[in-house]
Amino acid sequence: MDSVFLNKAAAAGLLSIAVAWICSAVASGVVPANVPVKPAFSVPGTEKVSIAPYMAHADADRGEELARQICSSCHALVSAAADGVGPNLASVAGRPIATAAGYAYSSALLGQKEHVWSDQALSDWLTSPARFAPGTRMSLVGISSPEQRADIIAYLHRLAE
Repeated sequence: MDSVFLNKAAAAGLLSIAVAWICSAVASGVVPANVPVKPAFSVPGTEKVSIAPYMAHADADRGEELARQICSSCHALVSAAADGVGPNLASVAGRPIATAAGYAYSSALLGQKEHVWSDQALSDWLTSPARFAPGTRMSLVGISSPEQRADIIAYLHRLAE
């Protein structure tokens, strides 16, 4: 290799670095670095929906049918029954999260212990357990219908009686 080739290679390297730096500086000046106040779009089904209006028309009998179809394969639905894959759901409504005696909760739910299973918390959980408590072991993808969630929650209230 001769010195002319090495000079050309060094000049090409320095020129490439200079061009990259100039492009970065121009891009930083043109594109704002702040986050918009309101997102440009939202993915349907990811926004939180207040469950209160749906609870006014909830049907616990329909909720019982749904709970038997969706929940009973992993959860017990009577107070005297032992835990299944998931904890017993009797008296879950209104109880602090992750406090059923004898059940080994995931760290995702143990981090929620200071909260209570309110109607809204149950609805958010049933919408997407993975979004409510990232890292949860619950395999349910979620129930998108707020009417169905309200029916199940009404049934869970009945279980507490």
